[in-house]
Parts: sequence; structure tokens; C-alpha cells
Amino acid sequence: ALMEDHPRFRDAQLGIIVSSLRALQLFLRKTAKLNRLPDFIVVEGPLAGGHLGFSLDDWAKYDLRTITLEVMQYLKNENLSIPVIPAGGIFTGSDAVNFLEEGAAAVQVATRFTVADECGLPNKVMQEYFKASEKDIEVNTTSPTGYPMRMLKNSPSIGSGISPGCESY
Repeated sequence: ALMEDHPRFRDAQLGIIVSSLRALQLFLRKTAKLNRLPDFIVVEGPLAGGHLGFSLDDWAKYDLRTITLEVMQYLKNENLSIPVIPAGGIFTGSDAVNFLEEGAAAVQVATRFTVADECGLPNKVMQEYFKASEKDIEVNTTSPTGYPMRMLKNSPSIGSGISPGCESY
């Protein structure tokens, strides 16, 4: 509603991030009276980096493909043509192609780019990413949101009791 009333933002694209079909349905129900659908939907699975929309008990029960297919089927059933962009757990080009072949409009990939110069991470941190294997990743609740968060086991926040901030290095 704020976007519609503001001439500078009226034509801005509106995207939402959901971690379940239920979250999408809640969003659409709450915004129905605004007569504005999202221009795209990012579906984040439990393997997304950063703050996950899953409780510690539930995060391992879900997978990105299942959630994405549920969202796309719901949109089809409701005759809603909104591009869906899966994110979180897309590790290879083949992963991306599979989602695109299943009807996704695009894929969102982020963690792979943490080692790019443009990311802004210190070289020492980038080297930790390069050296890391799957066993070096931990799911914990040190996230500022209290939701499970995937991070490198040697992250300074693990064991310190200090949640990582969102500010830059």
C-alpha cells in the first residue's frame, strides 16, 4: 500500500521470499485487498545461507525441490502467473538446469559468489570458504533471528554467544 501511494516506488518490482507454500498463501491472503500480486517469488529452501525460515527441528525435513514444486503447482491451480525463483542448495549448473526444466523462471545463487572480489569479504575469510567441505558447515541458532543458520564451524560467533551481525567487515 505504501508503494502505491508513493510516486517514486509505484512502478517498482515487488518480490517476496518464502520458505513454504503456507507462507506464500498467508502473504497472498493478507495482501489480497491491495490488488497487487508479487512480481516474483523467491523460494528459499533449508540449505540457503544465512537466516532460514525453518525451526531447528524442521529444517532437515524439507527440501528446496519439493517446496518449489508445491509453490509452482499452487500458482498453476490458482491461475496465477508469477515467476518462481528457487534459492538455497543450488550448487551446480546441473542443479540450476533441473530447476529451469521443471518450470522455474530463474535460480538464485549466492554462496558461490562469496569468494568473488566484488563480495567484499576479506581474503582470509574467502580462503576459509575455499578450504571448506560439507563437514565444515554447521547448522545452529546463533542467527540474529533465532532461526537455524548454516555457517562455517570456525565462525567466530559459534561458541562466543554473540550473534553474527549483518554489518560488513
